Amino acid sequence: MKTKILISITILILISFLLIGGCATTSRITEPTSPDSALLIGRIKLTCTEFPKTWNINGDHPNGVVVYLANVSTKEIIKVRSRGSDGLFYLIDLDVDKYVIVAFSFQSGGSRHTVNLGFETKDVRYFEIKRNFVNNLGDIKWRSKYETKVGTEWSKAGSTTTFSVKDSYNYLGNYDEVKSWFEETYPESDWNNKNWINAR
Repeated sequence: MKTKILISITILILISFLLIGGCATTSRITEPTSPDSALLIGRIKLTCTEFPKTWNINGDHPNGVVVYLANVSTKEIIKVRSRGSDGLFYLIDLDVDKYVIVAFSFQSGGSRHTVNLGFETKDVRYFEIKRNFVNNLGDIKWRSKYETKVGTEWSKAGSTTTFSVKDSYNYLGNYDEVKSWFEETYPESDWNNKNWINAR
């Protein structure tokens, strides 16, 4: 009897942990490191369409998109990965300088195959980081549509298939929506006590 009760309690605890973990919408946020800390924040979602069904990549992908930023002055490339079901990405305490988003990338797959997508934005519109502010980029939508297979190369390790896609992206400019989402998602965060500015 005691064994059955113990097993039941253990199962109940495991289910509780799974439910709590499954309800998490996004990643944790790092708090300010100093009184004049600055936060760059945005959300991104990749939508894939018309890819071969066996690749299992069609649909929305907010988690795991890599955003590449270039420092306009130094040309240094900084990359940040989106996390969670909301596609949150953020960087803390970037140098006060001008930046431009230059590319996106995404990788998906399993043991049998991997799909790598990359897109150079050719964006020339920069934004400037301001200290002691939350620099808000709003939402970014990246769309990738499969067009055709280009070719396949074979090696001892397997095969690599190259394909062409049609990519596009846009900034929604929904700064107030992202700010409200942040306040609801992270109500205890000290970033809520700072002034928010539209980064673009």
